[in-house]
Amino acid sequence: MKIGVIGPEITVNVVRRVAERELPDIQFLYHCSDFYEQSGNMAAELQADREVDALLFTGPTNYAYARNRVTPTIPWSFLPHNRTSVLQAFLEAMTLYRSDLKAISVDRYEPDLLNRVLESAGIHGAEIHRAPFDFEDPAFEKKLLDFHRDCYLRGEVSVCFTSMQHILDPLREEGIPCVRIYPSEETVQEQVHHLQILDLSARENQGKLAVIAINFNYFFDDEHDLFLREWEKVRYQNEFKERVYALAQRMEAAVFGDSLDHYFIVTTRTMLMNVFLKDKEYCRLLQYGQRSPEYQIWLGIGIGNSMLEAKSRAHMALNHAVADRSGSSYLVENEQQVAEPLEYDGIAPAEQARAFFAKKLQMGTDTLEKLQRVLRQYGDIMTSEELAQRLNITPRSVNRIIVRLEEEGYVTIVGKRSTGKGRPARVMKLVLPDIPSEEEIP
Repeated sequence: MKIGVIGPEITVNVVRRVAERELPDIQFLYHCSDFYEQSGNMAAELQADREVDALLFTGPTNYAYARNRVTPTIPWSFLPHNRTSVLQAFLEAMTLYRSDLKAISVDRYEPDLLNRVLESAGIHGAEIHRAPFDFEDPAFEKKLLDFHRDCYLRGEVSVCFTSMQHILDPLREEGIPCVRIYPSEETVQEQVHHLQILDLSARENQGKLAVIAINFNYFFDDEHDLFLREWEKVRYQNEFKERVYALAQRMEAAVFGDSLDHYFIVTTRTMLMNVFLKDKEYCRLLQYGQRSPEYQIWLGIGIGNSMLEAKSRAHMALNHAVADRSGSSYLVENEQQVAEPLEYDGIAPAEQARAFFAKKLQMGTDTLEKLQRVLRQYGDIMTSEELAQRLNITPRSVNRIIVRLEEEGYVTIVGKRSTGKGRPARVMKLVLPDIPSEEEIP
């Protein structure tokens, strides 16, 4: 598939970086425009010459300019701003300008999205001044520039947020705090795969279509710092997205997100049967999503003659999976819409317990395994220096481990040992709970 990318150079380069690293099987033609008004002409030329199978605009403004001037004959899409990109911009404003984000000015962002991100970080009742101008207004960019400048100079806001370089540069030159919101990398992947879906549906590739509905959940309630908790959620979301996108790439499929915790993979029935089911890809995805009691995942698969039919059946299968507390996943293919469970033994309880305990101690499962081996080989009484040598890590790293073990009640000080120099070292007794080691897990 070949996709044409249209937009300002700085955001086109965001797409280019993601494409080179994550989307090697898709061809891209990049067309940079200094002004949004050029987008329509570029789109018209690409359509007329049939150079690409789809068009991707780097933002809603250049998309709107093209949409109002050109009749689309191929799939079109644009890069919206999502929770991750907004959160990154807010953190940048707090870091660069020490802003408390209590009053901000924005140009084209939905206040609901901004408020949700602010409230999730514990900032309530923020004043959001949104520019009232539309892109079709005469002198649109000049009006936006004046709007942000006036809001700041009147003392109504502490920082301005924009998606336009023509707004960012002059404001910063005038000493006005301004942050640009860029599309996040996962948004680029989502929209590219969305265009693949449209192209796949239009060509009815390889007969029947299959849709895999994925729903995952997680709990991070131990962290009292709300911003850190939000970043932990974003980190896990990104980890899971990477796993889903990698799976889709192996299946030559398209993937898009219906929400922050809900994904659809669209592929053909042949690829579903030969890769996802036959090669047990679904088992590996379920194991990753259930690797500790804090994580949950459900899968529903639908097969149909159209994407609408396949997606409807995937929804039905997913509802069965959620209602079935055993953790089973389901497939719906026939006209009678009977949900059939997939064969899956689930993640081993011992492996899940090890992963959960390692996370509780804020260490990796590999470090926990090394610690278990050291205790089996040398016994459970030693100094911190001896433990550092046996784990082959620095004293600072081992002290962090000991602090966490002490907090959880797994360390007892049984005496002191003099080494002939400096203060005597504490002698510890380390007693871990009865968790199987990696080689003991079948």
